[in-house]
Amino acid sequence: MDVQAAPAFLLRAGEGKKLYFGGAELSVIASPEQTNELLEIVEVYASGTFTFPAHLHRHTHKGIYVLSGELLLSFKDKTYHLKKGDYGHIPRGVAHTYRTIEPNTRLLCLTGPGGVVSLYTQLSINQSFQMEPLYEVPDQVDFELVESFTPAQHIQEVENMDRPDGTKPYVIRNGGGEHFVVEDQLFSFLARQNNTDGQFLVLMTDGPKGNAIIQHYHKRHTECFYCLEGSMTMWNEGQAVALNPRDFLHIPANTKHTYRLDSPNTKFIGFLTPGLFEPFFDALGTPYYSHQVPTKPGPARIDRVLKNYDKLDLYFVSPPPDGSMHPIQAAMVSFSFWLSGKLTAKK
Repeated sequence: MDVQAAPAFLLRAGEGKKLYFGGAELSVIASPEQTNELLEIVEVYASGTFTFPAHLHRHTHKGIYVLSGELLLSFKDKTYHLKKGDYGHIPRGVAHTYRTIEPNTRLLCLTGPGGVVSLYTQLSINQSFQMEPLYEVPDQVDFELVESFTPAQHIQEVENMDRPDGTKPYVIRNGGGEHFVVEDQLFSFLARQNNTDGQFLVLMTDGPKGNAIIQHYHKRHTECFYCLEGSMTMWNEGQAVALNPRDFLHIPANTKHTYRLDSPNTKFIGFLTPGLFEPFFDALGTPYYSHQVPTKPGPARIDRVLKNYDKLDLYFVSPPPDGSMHPIQAAMVSFSFWLSGKLTAKK
């Protein structure tokens, strides 16, 4: 069944509804209303120390990506010292607490519906009206305080570079993750379906200036793009949109889109929900064992994409909109996808 998509939307750096809680400014990047109850993303900015008490989410998994500054992420058995570019993953049902320890720390927090945006919206209301108890929230907010929680006192630096399998808490150091190379771009999974029970994927993309990829759309999942470094161009239903650091673009299902990296070093983080598009990257990419962007382009396994086309939530539309593909090559690609769709009777 096709997803009934919420509209696409663009959010420039610094935009978004502002919430205030515990001395931090929280910018709503993606609310449940904006994503058709699929995803919630908030950008947390703490000019000083921001501490959030021990809690858990019963239904949604959570990802925390450090944009700047430093953070302590604590579980009962371990406390991790996260810095810029580090990623922390908290499965549902796992008690945790976090505290910023550097001025001007900025974080991206990601959950499923009922998570971070729903929570901080209610807590900002509670604080502004001096409500007691401060952390009391409606049932639809997926949040539970954890009493008698003592975080691990020994602080560990984030050294792990690998993405583990399974729904357990983990951290990944800047540059880590599960890497794949596609031509001159490096894709790095920070969270796969088996880490989130299929709720979402977290995928980093690094690469140099290049050409746009094939225009396409999806019927059953939503993609979100958050630019971290450099500059890039997105095409949303044929309209070109420039993305610079901290710009965000939400691309819902059934929306024609593509992207192009425009600066020598561009990096963006993608959030895909639900996580069903994972097999596409396994088909297209080749495992890569370095966190550096390849100096020599690797293969793009279009042959495997075509072979598995009937199993992928991918619908080819047309060659890249920037005219970078040779007309003969464009015609061959168009014919290949058309024929693959016919042979697999893809709906």
